[in-house]
Amino acid sequence: MPDHRIDLRQATADDIPDLLVLMDSVLEWLVACGRPQQWGTVPFSRIPGFPDRVSDWVAQGVITLAERKGKCVGFLAAAPVVPPRVPAGLVPEGSMFVHTVMSDRGPDGRGVGSALMNEAESRARTQNAPALALDHWAGSAELARIYDQRGYVKVAEYDEEQGGRSVRNAVRVHRLSSGPTGRALRSESG
Repeated sequence: MPDHRIDLRQATADDIPDLLVLMDSVLEWLVACGRPQQWGTVPFSRIPGFPDRVSDWVAQGVITLAERKGKCVGFLAAAPVVPPRVPAGLVPEGSMFVHTVMSDRGPDGRGVGSALMNEAESRARTQNAPALALDHWAGSAELARIYDQRGYVKVAEYDEEQGGRSVRNAVRVHRLSSGPTGRALRSESG
């Protein structure tokens, strides 16, 4: 019987090469699928300063690594810090922000994205965050569908300059239960 178990753990400095390989492979897959608009075409490992950014995320303890049989098959970068690219006032104060979630695009990646998003929600609840928030490329109907199904409500779109081109992103917020009653907060649309 195949082992479908996904193990989650905090990433360490030893994982940085595997994280960059995974990110480059996901980018290659996106480009092959005709979606270079999402992240461009330059491998993450070759973007000046990007490997250092991944190293900083690891050092800050914000990366959760997903493994299958000891192989890196995905990761989540989530922290209670909204990136400066996101317009102010869109994300409720104290929210957990999903900076990046990626999974292997082959069979080993099946179910990994969902497991990582469940982990993000669990971490946010543990930290008593009022919501989880994220942004994503607005040109992807697939991402919009996935996040809609998970309860992330689009609150706005904004344009960001990436590598000399303008990219349209959507900001989404998923409100979490409030207090000990477990009563869900109402999502706001905007």
